[in-house]
Amino acid sequence: MKLLSFPKHQVPREIAIQIRSYYRMQWPHVHGKSGALWNYSPDNPGQPINFVLMEDEALVSHAEANWREIEFQGQKLVCGGISGVFTYPAWRGAGLAKEAVRAATEAIEQSDADLAILFAGARLRNFYSECGWVPMDGARILYGDSSNPKQDQTGQIMMMFVSQKGLSLRERLEGEPLYVGAVTW
Repeated sequence: MKLLSFPKHQVPREIAIQIRSYYRMQWPHVHGKSGALWNYSPDNPGQPINFVLMEDEALVSHAEANWREIEFQGQKLVCGGISGVFTYPAWRGAGLAKEAVRAATEAIEQSDADLAILFAGARLRNFYSECGWVPMDGARILYGDSSNPKQDQTGQIMMMFVSQKGLSLRERLEGEPLYVGAVTW
């Protein structure tokens, strides 16, 4: 197995096809019926990095790290996130997803992020905890139209507090709503 990473706009076509194929089956709402395969600009403000675990030419596991600026209680924060975590079924159960998630987590930890957020089903709480993420049971993440935002209903919100500034907000983030923008990640 080989772990590789690419800025999203530089993911090789043969890997991009495998990532997009998984998304189309598992999360069809993400790209809808778009026929575009992989059309990402190098000036994407989220600066996403895709981490892939490969066995020869086959994509085994994937995780994406991304960043955005958000505001909380009048403070501007750099917020990292992890999205698109998956392992193809034939390779599940061997702990391979942890390798991709840990690589994405490390990229966030080494960045200028203040905090990081990921959204997962409740059954993945222990998995992400083992990768260094903190369950935030009281957190309320809002997104969508800023004048009438929706609350994320994913089930489990996990965070990492990367900077001292982020850590100082931990208690408040446990109880006060945080608006993250038009979409989550």
